[in-house]
Amino acid sequence: MLSHLPQTSFSFRFIMPMPMLMLKGIGWQLNNESDEYVWDGNKRKDENCLFQFTISGEGELEMGGRLYHLKAGDAFIIEIPSDHCYRLPSYSEKWEVFYLEFSKEALPFWRHLLSTIGPVIPTHSDSILIQSACKIYEAAVNDHIKNVYQCSNYAYQFVMELVSLAYQLQKSKPLPSQIELCKQFIDKHYAEPIGLKEMAEEAGISTFYLTREFEKKIGISPTHYLIEVRLGKAANLLVSSTGNLEQIANQTGFSCANYFGKVFKKRMGISPDQFRKNTNAYDVNRILFE
Repeated sequence: MLSHLPQTSFSFRFIMPMPMLMLKGIGWQLNNESDEYVWDGNKRKDENCLFQFTISGEGELEMGGRLYHLKAGDAFIIEIPSDHCYRLPSYSEKWEVFYLEFSKEALPFWRHLLSTIGPVIPTHSDSILIQSACKIYEAAVNDHIKNVYQCSNYAYQFVMELVSLAYQLQKSKPLPSQIELCKQFIDKHYAEPIGLKEMAEEAGISTFYLTREFEKKIGISPTHYLIEVRLGKAANLLVSSTGNLEQIANQTGFSCANYFGKVFKKRMGISPDQFRKNTNAYDVNRILFE
């Protein structure tokens, strides 16, 4: 996969003229049983989003009260700092890994992925995602990442591939008929003043059972999913129409432009007007929401 390149790590530090999703670091490491390879997310001071792929050997990730055993082909994502720990376990002779670190602007994507598919992502060395990572590593080795815009471009390319893969994994999961009914109802009636009561009636189950099963299968509550759908449709309208915020709010189920703006900024980290002007952000978010 990377055999023609040296095994090393790189850090990227550029002065940014505006907040942008950035690649902060990339590396290829071989940790063996003589190494003390333990990363406690509660003790780290840096702020970033990590993607780490297992090339060979085995590792462990402890997160959310669960222990994940990571083998060749497994990748994981985490937010730093947070309550997690990843390490080379005592039963493993080595853990060869490839990692990419991103700036905090990746947080909205990381949190969405963590809530929908969880921290561990199955993939393989020949996948488009890992090949994209290898191209970035080769660019770093050859000193081709020379400015903030190239660095941000590589970051967006990789995150786009990651979100696309996660979307395909989520889409391929079969859903129980009641959950699918609820999901279809939301997808069709998102612009209307619907709530949990109407969703449960459509699915033919209680609100409690719907919420529990929906969270178990989808990773988020049905009301949260409704907001995600509305935001995705609104994001599309922001860049594909000339409608004002009040019109877009009405078309996507938000009660008013003020509420829409608050929800959008909390979820996306920028205002609807800022998003409208940022086509790069839209390109990535389109995969996330549609």
